[in-house]
Amino acid sequence: MILVVCLVLGLLLRVTSGNPIAGLSQVRLHGETPLIVLLCIQGALPLVRMAGPLAPFAYSVWLATFPLLVWIAWRNRHQPGMLVMGLGLLLNLIVVSSNGGMPVMPVAAVAAGSHGQVNILVGDFVHVLGLSTTRLPWLADALPLPWAPVLRIVPSPGDLMLYVGVVAFIAGARTEGVGTLRST
Repeated sequence: MILVVCLVLGLLLRVTSGNPIAGLSQVRLHGETPLIVLLCIQGALPLVRMAGPLAPFAYSVWLATFPLLVWIAWRNRHQPGMLVMGLGLLLNLIVVSSNGGMPVMPVAAVAAGSHGQVNILVGDFVHVLGLSTTRLPWLADALPLPWAPVLRIVPSPGDLMLYVGVVAFIAGARTEGVGTLRST
């Protein structure tokens, strides 16, 4: 849901700033195909509830997508929002790898309106319950934003950077740069 909100906001900003939506089809990124594959892996793996010996393997594959996505963001740093996205991914990678999953802090979930319930589903290798022993808790899913109950999220600082980066990229992506000669 939050990704849809980011896409719509980015498109609205793009149109109001005079950038045509059709211009997005002309934008070329370094590593477009790996980017699409990695995003599919990152999005699909958490949807598959795994238990037993497949869960650690799935977690490792999912975790391995982060540095590759950071690298692609770095290679495309000339585009608006890409450095912010890369930093958000890096922050999430740090907290996830330090805790064996993204900690969800119960205090933030309660403040966001979860009524005291933090559900970490069996087979959800992406999230772990945030405890007093959580490493780097300030990078965890710990931000009880006012709209969080509506969107059913308690984001991390890295998530917020990702959201801002997506909006900035959609709003301002340019065709110059990759594979385009500039005349002076």
